[in-house]
Amino acid sequence: ERLGQDENEPLATVEPLHDVVGELPIVVAHTGIRRNSGVVHKSIRERWEEGEEAVVEGYKRIAELARLGKNAILNRDWETLGALMDENHAIQRSLGGSGPQNDHLIEVARRNGALGAKLAGAGQGGTIVALTLEPDRTVRAMREAGADQILWPRPVEGVTVEASWQHAVPEVAAS
Repeated sequence: ERLGQDENEPLATVEPLHDVVGELPIVVAHTGIRRNSGVVHKSIRERWEEGEEAVVEGYKRIAELARLGKNAILNRDWETLGALMDENHAIQRSLGGSGPQNDHLIEVARRNGALGAKLAGAGQGGTIVALTLEPDRTVRAMREAGADQILWPRPVEGVTVEASWQHAVPEVAAS
């Protein structure tokens, strides 16, 4: 089974699901450590190219997890998606893609309401994404654990009127 166009080129695809699913219950947190993806992934890629069984099989499983994750998202099956995220992270960690800061924030998120969590971005620091139905609790815990930046996409009801224009510009309203 091939993952890419040839044995040495893994293939990445993106399929937007936001029009079908809407907002995902996620929180993204940054460890405060900046990493270059090319540097972090170079050794893993070299191991892939050499045919190291753990890397090849690990990435085959990650590709399968992505397919299963798509179905979980489409069905809004957050428990299954969380378990898939945890498995993805375990594989990345076993291959050397994660770092202590990633693992720490993921552990904190999991202990504080997250259904699953995984590294995102370069790894060895950088960003994690947590799936949580308790974002206040998860965000608070990650902030206390030292997350550098936290992105928490919150659904909004739409436009809210803070003040009518007559109150904001009284001289226009009087004319």
